[in-house]
Amino acid sequence: MKKVRYIEIFRRRREGKTDYHLRKKIVVSRLPFVTIRVSNKNILLQVIKASTKGDTVVESVHSKQLQKFDWPFSRKSIPASYLCGLILGYRTGGKIDSRVIVYMGVEPYIPGSRAAAAIKGIVDSGLKIEANAKTFPDDHKIKGEHIMEYAKNLKSSDSDLYNKRFSNYIREGLNMDELSDTFEKVKKMIIEKKGVLE
Repeated sequence: MKKVRYIEIFRRRREGKTDYHLRKKIVVSRLPFVTIRVSNKNILLQVIKASTKGDTVVESVHSKQLQKFDWPFSRKSIPASYLCGLILGYRTGGKIDSRVIVYMGVEPYIPGSRAAAAIKGIVDSGLKIEANAKTFPDDHKIKGEHIMEYAKNLKSSDSDLYNKRFSNYIREGLNMDELSDTFEKVKKMIIEKKGVLE
């Protein structure tokens, strides 16, 4: 009987955390890389340098930090992703060369997604990323205008569902019509403060 050769799969690949083929390319490139992690409530962005001794986190931004910039809306939306990317880019400037690459792990890069919005924020801060600008969300999504339109239509067509979907905002006295204006104010503050509040 012919023996079957068993090929062990690395633990992190089994767990769906690391694409070792892509990881090798990143290490060989010697360039810092950006990681994007989206959870049920938040977004975590990091700029990391890889070395033979292990990875070093150069800069990190968690979407909870948006609250310091008076952002009261969702911390995992496309507007929040963009703002986090903008903060990360400004905070990273000067710590590394201007060129970075994106590492999504085993997750696919989806055009128009929150990851794409975060990358656009990083690019707008001045860092250089090899990414196709055509994959970025358009401006009306970056500003959250699509969320405002959805909320407005839902409120007029099904008020009960609107109250259920946006209950947290209603409870906190937030007006969904102000989302885009709030985005612009927060973006302006991030640019003026270079992503850092005392």
